[in-house]
Amino acid sequence: MASSKKMFNLFTISEARNVLFGIATLWIGLFHSDFLTMAQYTDNKFIIDVFGAFRGMGNIGVDMFLFLSGVGLFFSFTKDNRFGRFLKKRFMRVLPTALLIGIFYFSFRYATGRYTSGLKHYLSRISFTYFFAKGERVFWFISLILVLYLVFPIFFKIIERFRLWGMLGIIAVVVAATFALRFIAPGFYRYWEIALCRVPSFVIGIWAGKFVMEKKEINRKWLWLFLGLAVGLTALLNSYTPIMKALIPGYSKDIEPMYIFFYRYVGAALGIVLVVLLSFVCTSLRHKGRGNLLRNFFEFVGMYSMEYYMIYLNINHYIERVYNTKPEHYVMLYFGSFVVSLVLCVLVRKVCDIFMAYMQRKPANLQELREARKKRKLKTED
Repeated sequence: MASSKKMFNLFTISEARNVLFGIATLWIGLFHSDFLTMAQYTDNKFIIDVFGAFRGMGNIGVDMFLFLSGVGLFFSFTKDNRFGRFLKKRFMRVLPTALLIGIFYFSFRYATGRYTSGLKHYLSRISFTYFFAKGERVFWFISLILVLYLVFPIFFKIIERFRLWGMLGIIAVVVAATFALRFIAPGFYRYWEIALCRVPSFVIGIWAGKFVMEKKEINRKWLWLFLGLAVGLTALLNSYTPIMKALIPGYSKDIEPMYIFFYRYVGAALGIVLVVLLSFVCTSLRHKGRGNLLRNFFEFVGMYSMEYYMIYLNINHYIERVYNTKPEHYVMLYFGSFVVSLVLCVLVRKVCDIFMAYMQRKPANLQELREARKKRKLKTED
């Protein structure tokens, strides 16, 4: 990619997309490994606190993922804006894998007595609608992304026509709806805030998709501003609880969900800033011929990001609970869960690929069967 050394080409974000998916996915996994600390390996408080802060911010990986998804969908819809084909392609990418993992997971939970509700709730869970009905956060991201696929064409048309104002308008409506829900139906707000507060990241990704696709260049000096923003937003997130306690009398964990939008929106901004900075780092290392092994590793994980999200989070928690893992074995648990999850990701994808290949051949087989029947009928009549 020809570009002045003083300029940063935004198409870099697209080039590093799978690598960034991998980084975001692993960060999310680390966030959910809340048993993992450095306390059992060092007495250095600084190292313990830095690792804890880094792990604790891992949910920002969701915003990175949604931003990149918005950019990718912009590319896809620009090439072919037929609504039906778009939905079919997106849903067929997600649903077979999600359904396979979801059916296995929830069936196992019901079989072992962890869930005892009836068939209606079981069907709601495996169809990923239970999150909206009851706020259950198992696989909540799948519920969100399926809805975002449905509304994406609307967002795309608005942003395509009104550009910046269209993007800001959509975000304003989403934020207003979130706050209206917070006051009118606080129960549903507690259910849905984890998803609603992430929608702006997706919308900004759609808006940014045009600049990425057109290979818009910005002066590299702007990257220093992004770095400063990253430092400032990180500090703000790590000061979230003290700030809330200072501003809100009686602030506690019980009322935290009603104010967590502050954390979500700051985290979304940080996630987008990190996408830009990390894409620059990834591409710079590639051009210098460095970091190939690490980049390939992240890219591999990024290829299985959805499967890893669904499998790792539950395997990790299940093993920890069932085997009552001791602190000295936490790292072993983490890496063991990681390896097992990756193996299962590959197997699940393979099974789904075989299934989809069969489904795509099926119409041809039916057509051949019809033709054979017609020939036999004609032969009989003769």
